[in-house]
Amino acid sequence: MSKSVSRGALLRILRETANRFDADSNTRKREALERMSAQLLKADALLADYHDTLLFIAAHPPDRAMHDRVEREFKRLASFLKTQRGRHPEELVGRGMPWVDTVTRFTHDCVRWLLAHPHCRVLPNHYSEALLDLNAVLKLTLPSLERGETTASLDNDALLDSLKIKSGERLAFIVNELSRFDALPFVKDQLYDALELYVRVQPTAVAFSKPYNRLSVENLFVQSELLRHFDPLALMNQPLPAPRHLDAQAQDELIRVLKNTMVLTVRETDPGTYLEPRSLRLYDLERGLSCAIFGMTPERQLPLESYVGFTLFKNGLPVSYGGSWVMGERATFGMNIFEPFRGGESGYMMCQLLRTYRQAFKARYFEVDAYQFGLDNPDGIASGAFWFYYRYGFRPLAPALQRLALQEKKRIDSQNGYRSPAKTLLRFTQSNVALNFGGPVPPHLADITTRVTKTIAADYGGDRLRAERDCIARFTQAAGLAGDLNEDERRVLAEVALVWHALNVQDAQGTDLLARMVRAKPGDVWAYQDLLLEFFTEERVRHGVR
Repeated sequence: MSKSVSRGALLRILRETANRFDADSNTRKREALERMSAQLLKADALLADYHDTLLFIAAHPPDRAMHDRVEREFKRLASFLKTQRGRHPEELVGRGMPWVDTVTRFTHDCVRWLLAHPHCRVLPNHYSEALLDLNAVLKLTLPSLERGETTASLDNDALLDSLKIKSGERLAFIVNELSRFDALPFVKDQLYDALELYVRVQPTAVAFSKPYNRLSVENLFVQSELLRHFDPLALMNQPLPAPRHLDAQAQDELIRVLKNTMVLTVRETDPGTYLEPRSLRLYDLERGLSCAIFGMTPERQLPLESYVGFTLFKNGLPVSYGGSWVMGERATFGMNIFEPFRGGESGYMMCQLLRTYRQAFKARYFEVDAYQFGLDNPDGIASGAFWFYYRYGFRPLAPALQRLALQEKKRIDSQNGYRSPAKTLLRFTQSNVALNFGGPVPPHLADITTRVTKTIAADYGGDRLRAERDCIARFTQAAGLAGDLNEDERRVLAEVALVWHALNVQDAQGTDLLARMVRAKPGDVWAYQDLLLEFFTEERVRHGVR
């Protein structure tokens, strides 16, 4: 390498060699990193890209020395960025770098959590052209003696001035007022979202940044190659280890890392925001991977199925997120790899995730929505993502597309350099793809909800209130359910009673299983899944759902 090499050229070398582990690439990577670490830092777009490249190397170090060198660079970057606080250029904002702000919109519950965060400060960034005026919201929440303040057509700042709310307390005030609707979470969501509040999240500690938001690692995995060729089925069949024991402190720290991960990547998912601590499990897998899976608090749960999120870690760093909508043996699956970590072992990581969900929930049928490989998703078409899923066993649901995929696969295998044209990849998005580990296709949620809708129309003339009341009364009597249900259990009861009637469940075992689901679903996603598996037997599915 010549003596005078620009930052841009050094960064290009680092990027080119980050995911290569032969001796020459490791040497070039090491030399480029040494040269970069000797240069003065500059707050620009190159620094953000350098930070992301360091993240990849930290997750995939070729040796301990390289890992330690990257750690020293993270410290240098953090020290530099701390001196620049308040003066960071826009190119750095929202990249999850140490001491750099994030500006975006989050949900009410996420902002409330951030307001109590020990490692950041949250301020309103600006009021946009909101769909709903703050007067209209506070008219619903203020004590009756103060509601007159909302009728004077004051703008937001003037209204808050009249209520004597200090400027630094205004976001917390609005969040606190809307907390009055915690018992009506979807009403609260609509009101808060309509205010369109943008927030500025300012780190107050280096821990609130991508390089330092991580799990502790006892045994660093040193990367000697990227694992591209392996037996996917054998991996997914490999017995899953028991989840890691988490004491109260370890669980709290894991939850903070999981939630930080979404904020630092300017993302939000329902399982991440509404994480139920009792559902949290962490599995330590091979090649430096760990997988956390977690369900949602009772008031946010979906009918019948369980939305279970995941975060995948590599050498302690969060590298991927997503979730699965699990209902008995069937699961819809979605996975996203964070941008700095693309170009690694994506296929291996997906198979590890499928292994985790398959064995933790005893699911055997996984479906991927067409968006993941190109429907309304140009990146999915450009990357040929359909073939990524196909390589690991997923097949189109539509028979015609299955035949087309076989034809295309033959062309790919026989014609050197052949790539499926975009119009063909778009045709594949006319169907989801699925991976079936054997047996008939399990019932879909829509199979059941369609039956419920038809039954309400046929038996109750479309009167849903009457249908719900009658089904609850008859199911409660048939199941021998006591009347001491809490609010979350009563919500499940309404769902279960309609299913009981629509599927014409007449056997005592089926009725008992549904009754036990009423108790289990709000607080134990694992016990609830076991009950679903037992309920949806092949015979009951054949006679009741299809």
